[in-house]
Amino acid sequence: MKNGKMLKAFVAAVALTFSLNLATAQSIEDATNAYNRGVELAASDLPKAIEALLQAASIAEKAGPEAQEILTLSRQQIPVLQYNYATALYKEKKIDEAITNFELAHNYAVEFGDNGIQAKADDLLPKLYRVKGNNEYKGGKYPEALESFDKALGYDPDFAGAYLSKGLVYNKQNKNDEMQAAMDAAIEAGIKTNDTKTVEQARKFMSDNLIVDANAAFKKNDLNATVELLNGSVKYSETNPEAFYLFAVAYNKLSRWDDAIASAEKGMALEEDTPAKQARFHFEIGMAQAGKGSTGDACASFKKAAFGPLAESANYQIKTVLKCS
Repeated sequence: MKNGKMLKAFVAAVALTFSLNLATAQSIEDATNAYNRGVELAASDLPKAIEALLQAASIAEKAGPEAQEILTLSRQQIPVLQYNYATALYKEKKIDEAITNFELAHNYAVEFGDNGIQAKADDLLPKLYRVKGNNEYKGGKYPEALESFDKALGYDPDFAGAYLSKGLVYNKQNKNDEMQAAMDAAIEAGIKTNDTKTVEQARKFMSDNLIVDANAAFKKNDLNATVELLNGSVKYSETNPEAFYLFAVAYNKLSRWDDAIASAEKGMALEEDTPAKQARFHFEIGMAQAGKGSTGDACASFKKAAFGPLAESANYQIKTVLKCS
């Protein structure tokens, strides 16, 4: 009886082993078929090819060590094909779909250890999110644009262009503090990454913006605020003659004659060297010289200023006020 029970147990064990081996063999065959199907589809239908390779990998992983080769081959192909599919969508200018699929490429690359594909996806994703954000910005979708730019910065914290774009959005929203912080970040990141173009754009934008604010303060006769805003402008850029012209006008109204002359001379050096373009600077120099009591010098400056729109005012100073010879 005892031997009979042992024999039955042995037969059952053999049957179970045979059944397991048969199941494993079947699983390996299924994995192989799914892999081959994925390879064939790669030439015509990338999404279905990726789906087949994911299926092959899943089956092979369950089948155990004997299916390791299929598992490895499948995992090697999935990130590459996903990246290729995302690239195709990008070329078709399907930005949202491209982003979704590049993120999938990133995720597969991380999961399956493909550092090359991960690096490529991570390089493109911030650029695509900036494109998406810029499109949203142009469409007046400012919160959505900011979200896209933040996602770009999530992939690349030193992406100067994304900071620049955020600054433009904040400008539209009249959020001056946030705008300046974003532009400063663009300049800092641009210097760090040698993105000179973005650095120049951010500096010019801030300089021009502060000149606009200075003009508004000047029209309100808030001369101290005018000077303060212009000081901020030239910290970003010292190449705009408009800043130095407005400096000269404001300093003359504040009776700061020497500062007015120095500012006008800086502006003249930056302005186009023609009598008509230089005239307004000569006029402000003349006003400062007259304020200092240097009549002869003032007369000479006003004569140089007697061109274009300022001709009448300059001649009035020459003939009526100073009575120049």
